Amino acid sequence: MLDTLQTPATDPPIDTRNATRVPIGRHATGALELDLDRLLAGRLLLQGGSGAGKSRTMRRIVEEAFDYVQTIIVDPEGEFGNLAAHIGATTLKAAGIAADGLTAAALRARRHRLALHLDLTDLDPEQRIVKASAFFAGLIGAPREDWAHTVLVAIDEGHLLAPHIAGSARDAETRRLGVATLTDLCSRGRKRGIAPIIATQRLAKLSASVISELQNVLIGINVFDRDIARAADILGFSAREADRLRTLGPGEFFAFGPALAATPVLAKIDPTITTHLGQTPALRAAADIAGDEAHRLLDLDTLAEAPGPRDTTLTLRGTRALDAFLLDDTAPVAAAICGALRRIAPNATTASELATHLAVEKQTVDAALDILAALAAIDTMPRGEDRMARLHARLRARVSDVPVVGLS
Repeated sequence: MLDTLQTPATDPPIDTRNATRVPIGRHATGALELDLDRLLAGRLLLQGGSGAGKSRTMRRIVEEAFDYVQTIIVDPEGEFGNLAAHIGATTLKAAGIAADGLTAAALRARRHRLALHLDLTDLDPEQRIVKASAFFAGLIGAPREDWAHTVLVAIDEGHLLAPHIAGSARDAETRRLGVATLTDLCSRGRKRGIAPIIATQRLAKLSASVISELQNVLIGINVFDRDIARAADILGFSAREADRLRTLGPGEFFAFGPALAATPVLAKIDPTITTHLGQTPALRAAADIAGDEAHRLLDLDTLAEAPGPRDTTLTLRGTRALDAFLLDDTAPVAAAICGALRRIAPNATTASELATHLAVEKQTVDAALDILAALAAIDTMPRGEDRMARLHARLRARVSDVPVVGLS
């Protein structure tokens, strides 16, 4: 019996390719397996509308693959912390690390074959792209001697990092950076040992140049005609076959590509070990609270419209109103407030945040807000600890930049 297990020295080497095929689901004729070797050569697009099960599918792939290949999770929404803990990945909070620091971290991770979790939460849209691009630049820029250290890069919500279109002239340059870097990661990644998996809700949201580099696809439910048409083109479906994309259930994906299946097959993704953290909350009714109590909880008395002008000269029109404003002691601070509020329009901020941002006392900010309210330049509340302010709707209509959430 032992003799039959011995392999003669003259026999050809054993093909270990099957060792890198990991099970991720099932279809009508058997198991759906992902070939990690071919994934390295062809990359993967994971697409489906909200509720399709993209994040769970990403989890399943990472849970099965991390024993075979170094894994890096790029997490724009902070939903994969428990998966990172499961695979022993070190979490990098991008909000607290400089862009060049992320480039260095990526280089070191490749050198030492470290599993990483890049958490991009608490960043505004522009900084999210800038810092992710810096990290990808480090992965791509690894020296040749580290190219043999293969790495799976699982990127969730890829459209946030390489959007198809820019929201305004201001963020067009940032978008170009994101698209160029992610496209480079996909196109040059094969020779450098990088296997990207990019998940997105809609094909119309993700840059076409990135999609063109992804040779393997898992496509779930789609409801928009434009997305269905593009998905059908990728899968080689006729218009009639494409209608099936509208009726897929959670966890159902058409799989196609060298690393998955030679022809499109409909598969159901297997359950995951870790729990998805970004699932939609269950429905919950409003609290049963009386009107007076609701009034108290909302503290509505402090949210009243700001009082009228403190000085009748501010109600003057034309050059006389301008003269009155320019001669007011708070005019420089008021102008600085308008500039700060413009940056975050149409969002609002507090008087305390403005005071910190402008490095002036809060009472000075309050005085400036009063004069701006009198001139109908801002919307604000009476003075108080929770006083909020934002540009007046008339001025907001003139601001075309994409909004950010808060002052930096």
